[in-house]
Amino acid sequence: MKQVFHISSESIPSDGEQVLAVRTGEKHFGFAVTSPSGNELYKLAWYTDASMEEEALQEIYQSHPELGGQFSKIIVCFDHPQSVLVPQVYYNMDEAPALLKSLYGTLNRDLLMTEYVQDWQIQNVYSAPRETAEWISRHFADSERCHTYTIGLKNTGIGGAEDVLAVDIRPDNFSLIVTRSNKLLLAQTYAYATPADVLYYLLNTCRQFSFTQETVQLALSGLITQESALYRELYNYFLNIQFREPDWNIQGEQQYPAHFFTSLNDLVRCAS
Repeated sequence: MKQVFHISSESIPSDGEQVLAVRTGEKHFGFAVTSPSGNELYKLAWYTDASMEEEALQEIYQSHPELGGQFSKIIVCFDHPQSVLVPQVYYNMDEAPALLKSLYGTLNRDLLMTEYVQDWQIQNVYSAPRETAEWISRHFADSERCHTYTIGLKNTGIGGAEDVLAVDIRPDNFSLIVTRSNKLLLAQTYAYATPADVLYYLLNTCRQFSFTQETVQLALSGLITQESALYRELYNYFLNIQFREPDWNIQGEQQYPAHFFTSLNDLVRCAS
């Protein structure tokens, strides 16, 4: 298990005057402790592992006593890719498990969940490993739970741009939410090994939806910098690129690019 980031602010809030945001996925676990408004960041950590199972989660929890503190709100986001977004008019609760199983295979060891994304009139049918979901229930019993695509949809939309590719980069996969004039076209997670893999998926998406590389807005967040090979590859093909920055203030020295943590800030914004 590897700790990728750790930020600790000089500000020390009182118990109960803070929000805890947690994101957990197949190979990562991250959290942020913020003010109730989400404007101030107090603590943040991000871990990766070959498989983020219960043993790794417990080790992280024991390494961070602040996770056991008193919070005004706790919100947990499952970043697992097993999800189907169904327009509300076509949603049938009884058919949801079969729909998810047909796309992703057996769900016997997974916990099925559904949430309604009101602004988009969509039902998000998704699953997470039962072991992970039960660990979350034991340690964060009062938490609100949601899925990564739900949070992405609530935070997508770049200045009214007509065509948007919202991309959040992690070490070996990235999430992609594609919208056109506030209409959802695609929400998907892709594994990648090289920058060329990411470029392939994005260019293929442009072809699929008849986006032009000259006009589509590429909104980036996560583990990518302007000095990286991945950014240079994207810069060669897309004219409109911007980093989505978080809203919070960090007291003290800023060691990392702010957009590394936009996904956690998105979660806090939905909680506030």
